Amino acid sequence: MTENIESFHNKAEGKGAKSPLCLPKLLSEGCVLQQGKSTRIWGKTEAHKGVTVEFQQKTIFTRADETGDWQIMLSMLYPGGPFSLTVRSETGEVIRLQQVYVGEVFVCSGQSNMELPMERVKDQYPEELYRPGEPNIRLYKVREHFDFDGPLSDHRDASWSYCSEETIRSFSAVSYFFGRFLLEARQVPIGLINISLGGTPVEAWMGKEALLSYPKALETLKQFQDKEFVKDHMEENERLQREWHERIDQQDLGLKSQKESWKEIILPGFLKDAGIEDFCGSIWLRRKFQVPDDMTGAAARLWLGTMVDSDKTYINGVLVGETGYQYPPRKYTIPEGLLKSGENEIVIRLVCDHGEGRLTPEKPYKIFTKDHEIRLEGLWEYRIGFQYGPAPEMDFLNRKPTGLYNAMVAPCLSYTVKGVLWYQGESNDGSPDTYEDLLQRLILNWRDNWKQDTLPFVVAQLPGFSIDFKKDSNSWPKIRYAQSRAAQLPLVAVTINLDLGEWNDLHPLNKKEVARRFSLAVRAMIYEEPVEWEGPKLHSFEVNKDRILLSFHTHGEKDIILKGEVGEHAFLLSGADDVYYPAEVHQEGATVSLWCSKVAEPKAISYCYSNAPRNGLLFSQGGLPAAPFRLELQHEGE
Repeated sequence: MTENIESFHNKAEGKGAKSPLCLPKLLSEGCVLQQGKSTRIWGKTEAHKGVTVEFQQKTIFTRADETGDWQIMLSMLYPGGPFSLTVRSETGEVIRLQQVYVGEVFVCSGQSNMELPMERVKDQYPEELYRPGEPNIRLYKVREHFDFDGPLSDHRDASWSYCSEETIRSFSAVSYFFGRFLLEARQVPIGLINISLGGTPVEAWMGKEALLSYPKALETLKQFQDKEFVKDHMEENERLQREWHERIDQQDLGLKSQKESWKEIILPGFLKDAGIEDFCGSIWLRRKFQVPDDMTGAAARLWLGTMVDSDKTYINGVLVGETGYQYPPRKYTIPEGLLKSGENEIVIRLVCDHGEGRLTPEKPYKIFTKDHEIRLEGLWEYRIGFQYGPAPEMDFLNRKPTGLYNAMVAPCLSYTVKGVLWYQGESNDGSPDTYEDLLQRLILNWRDNWKQDTLPFVVAQLPGFSIDFKKDSNSWPKIRYAQSRAAQLPLVAVTINLDLGEWNDLHPLNKKEVARRFSLAVRAMIYEEPVEWEGPKLHSFEVNKDRILLSFHTHGEKDIILKGEVGEHAFLLSGADDVYYPAEVHQEGATVSLWCSKVAEPKAISYCYSNAPRNGLLFSQGGLPAAPFRLELQHEGE
C-alpha cells in the first residue's frame, strides 16, 4: 500500500492556497519529529497574530513577530505515530497534519557516496527491493538547489517519503541502511534528512562566516553573486562543451571509414596500455561473440563495467545503451529478438575527454541470462573515429562556496535533530592540506547555526580508491588524516572504511557496512550503548634496535586479526634515508612486531598510508579495521 504524502506547507483550511498561515516543507505530512526534551515547531502567519499548536495532548500559544515569523518548543515528545498536529491562527486558519511521527532524526549529508541511491546498488542487495513497507523509516530528500545571495528560509523542492517497494530505489543507500540498523536498535521511528550532492567540495556546504579565512573562496562567492557574470560564464562553458562534442560527431569517420584499419586491443584495460597515449576524441571498439542456439532471441543483460568517459553501445547494429560520463556502471538490456544464433557483434563508441580512456579493469564484462553467460574480456579491435584536443573543463555552479549551504542546509536549521552523518571529502582531494581546517570549521559552523552546540557528528573516513591517481599521489591518505583529526572536537566520531573501498571505483557498492559502522558509532557516542564501534587502536610501542613492537587496544581487550598477505601498502618502515620500505610483520594477540632488512635503525612507521591499501590490514574480532597512521619513533638517548 502506498502512503499518500502531500505537502501542506502552504495550505490552511478556510483561506485556500494564499493563506498567510504556513509551515515549512520539513513540517509536512509524513514528517518525523525529534523525541525528547525540546522540539521546535515554526512557520509564518500575519504579523503579530497569535498561533496555537496542538500535539500529543499539548496546546501551546505564541504570537508572530513583526515579520510574521513564529515558533514554539514542544517538550518531552514521546515516540510513535502517526499523530495529528494542528496549527491554528487567530484569523481562523487551520493546518492539520494527520501523519506526524516522533522518533530519532538524523541529517545525512555529503557528496555522491551519501547521495547514491538504492537503484545503483540493487544488484548488490536485491532482497532489499522487495521487503514489505516500513513506515517507521522516513526520508526527507532535498533536491539539488544552490543560492549565493544568502540562507533561504525553505527548500525549493523537498518532500518526505516512507520506505516501501515503490520508493526504496530512490532512497540514499547509506541513509536507508542506517535507518534500518538504527530502527532495529532503538525501536522508534527514524527520520532521515538527506542533503547530499555528488561532486561537491566541503566549501559548498559551509556558511559564508565559516570561510572568512579563505579569501579565494570569498572572491569566488562574490563573483558568482553577480547574475550577469553567472549567465555569461555558464553560457560560454556550455558553448565550449557543445562545440567540442559537435566537432567530434561531425568529423568521426566511424564504422564507414575505409582508411582506418581495425587493430587489436586487450580489454578491459587502459587505452595507453595499448599504445594509445593521451587520446582525446572518439574511438570505436568491437568484438565478435558466439551465441548458443538456446540463447537465440532471448532478452539478456549486458554489463560493461565502467568507462572513461562516455559511451554508446550497440549489439548487432542496434543501440542498446548509452551513458554520458565515466562513473555509472554500464548495465544495459538487450531486447528480445536481437541476439542471433552463431556470430554476433558488440560495438562501443567511446568518447574520451581528457586522455585517460579506459574500460575499467576488474569489473564485470559479460552478456548473460538466467541460464547462460558470455564473457567479453580478452581480444577486441579498435579504430580511431576522430582525435582532437582535450575537452574544455566543465564548470558546475553547485560546487561554488556557500551555494548548497544557503539553499539546502539553511532551511533545516530550525528543525530539531539528533545528529549528523557526514560522508564527503573526495572532491577536496585536489587540495587535501586545507581539509582538516575546513571540515572542523563546517562542524562548528553547523553547530552554531543549528543552535545545538553539542550537535553530534559522525564522519565516514574515505575508503580505498586509486585508479584515477598518479602513482606518487597521497591525497586520500591526507584527507583521511584530516577526517581523523575532526575527532579532536567534542562529540565527533570517525568511522574507518579502508576495507570497504574498490580501488577502481569512486562509488564502492558496500554501502550497507558503511551504514552499519555509522550506526555503531551513533549508538556508542550518542546513546552510550556498550557496543564495539572502533577497530584496534595503537596504545603503545617499543623500539629494540631494528625491531618495533606495537601494542593495540580493542573493545573488550580481545586479540587483533591481520587479514590477507602483508603487501607494500600495509606496514612500512623508514630509516636514515627517509625512504619507506615494506616491513616484515608478525602478529600475535594484540601486538604486532615489525622489522625490515633494509632499515637498520627505524625512524618512522607508516600503516595503510596510501590511496587504496589492499593487503595486511588489521581488524578487531568484530571485523572493524584499524585507522591508518604514521608514527615518528624516538630512540634511546634522543
